Amino acid sequence: MIEYIFFHKTPYTLFCEFLNSINIPFKEGSEETDIEGLLIHIADDLDDAISEKIEDYYDELLEMDGGLVEEDPAGVIDQAGLAVTLNNGDSTLASVNPDVLNRMLTVVTRDEVGEFIDAIVNAVEKPDKRPICKR
Repeated sequence: MIEYIFFHKTPYTLFCEFLNSINIPFKEGSEETDIEGLLIHIADDLDDAISEKIEDYYDELLEMDGGLVEEDPAGVIDQAGLAVTLNNGDSTLASVNPDVLNRMLTVVTRDEVGEFIDAIVNAVEKPDKRPICKR
């Protein structure tokens, strides 16, 4: 399953409506943790063209999400989570400040954030004592 997270209700609702309009089944919910985020799960075996369409729309909504978080505190989720997949395949959510995450997403893509997180996971789970210049 692919997980999408929102921190404001408006883009979350628009994303649900979008998925319904293109007949993509999804599950709504939140993780059983202290992290407040509006989550949507979809199958990860979709056609590449459909997946790209979904990713493009999600990226648009993330920009909206960030703007709304600043403008409309009433619809804001107080905490956010970043999905972290460990090397053994387990997945967990790291609790982060939604303001910080939204600021990050104004300058880097969601994929770049994912690559950054993966690098940290690898460094923690498989420490490499060599200096950076020797890697």
